[in-house]
Amino acid sequence: MRARELTSRGVARARQFLRELREDPNGRKSPPRDLLQGPEYTRPFGGDLSVDFRWHPFASRREIGEYLAPKLRPFRAWIGDRTSFWSWLGMYYFEETVRIVDGAVQLSPLDEMFVLDPLDRQNLRGVHRHCLRAAWQVYEIHGEKAAFLLNQPPTARGDIADRIFQSQRIFNSVGIVPLIFGLYTDGKRPKRGFHGRPGGFRHLLRVLDQLERTHDIYGMSPEALVRVLPREFDPWVDGAPLRGEALPDDDSEERGGVRASARVHDQKRSPEDDRSADPAEQDTHDLKLQRWEQQVRRNGLGTMRYKRFHARVGVDRATGALEGRVMSPDSGRIKIVSAPSAAEFKKAMRREVNAYLQRGS
Repeated sequence: MRARELTSRGVARARQFLRELREDPNGRKSPPRDLLQGPEYTRPFGGDLSVDFRWHPFASRREIGEYLAPKLRPFRAWIGDRTSFWSWLGMYYFEETVRIVDGAVQLSPLDEMFVLDPLDRQNLRGVHRHCLRAAWQVYEIHGEKAAFLLNQPPTARGDIADRIFQSQRIFNSVGIVPLIFGLYTDGKRPKRGFHGRPGGFRHLLRVLDQLERTHDIYGMSPEALVRVLPREFDPWVDGAPLRGEALPDDDSEERGGVRASARVHDQKRSPEDDRSADPAEQDTHDLKLQRWEQQVRRNGLGTMRYKRFHARVGVDRATGALEGRVMSPDSGRIKIVSAPSAAEFKKAMRREVNAYLQRGS
């Protein structure tokens, strides 16, 4: 069948269908045909996309991702927030995703699991709850690194899943998602006591808010993040299956343990601070800077540091340039810097900081 989108009247009709099903969980489980094809409730999708009828329900987010990813890849750049499309798809695969126990539908009180309304601000905040969209995104962006989420049923929720899905910065981060899974799950289920114990999940979220002021946490690997966590997290870190390339600590100081030396090294050798004349090290630095810029453009925010100064860097939507406010250690603003690339931004920031220090002397 050719894919379609729900109109505003289609969204209202879909909500009515969900209300009726909540009142009678043993009632009709398939959406009305005119809700899926009728011109009053639907319109053409606008792309050459066909979806297939399935004889079996989706058993997990993994199955949804494996099915949708190849079909949606040509449209990936513009369907992420196309709520009318996801609402139609949620209705089309409703029977294949909703939880049914002993013939009765177990339906969430939140319509956003299946239907999104772009005119409703609450729905705009709840777009992460859509079961098909969430499964597709986690499969495409994280793959096996998010096996904990992929192996869950399509409508399964929980504190870990909700927090990851509702924050686009966390969801799109390089290291935070695998860090959370490594620390607080065994790959299949959350570890006991992951909520409230010292170093637990909620403690981590508070610490990440603090670290965001001084580190580019959304572009750091899970190994790099572990190095800057307080000692309360050590019981969770021990034995955690965190994978990836560790940062070297050649010129670190002796401070008792790998994590302490790595912290010192990270401060000395950040991607934003060029101190090497070695061509090989310069190439590595340039590569890190390029990756940092990619993360900023993807997540919309990053931090660059030089000496004791830092800049919160974002992307100007009109020009595509990187723009940031350079701040002194006492949080006093120096100047707003704008540049077309991370390398140019770094040079401009260094010029402003050095000029500021000369004026002060």
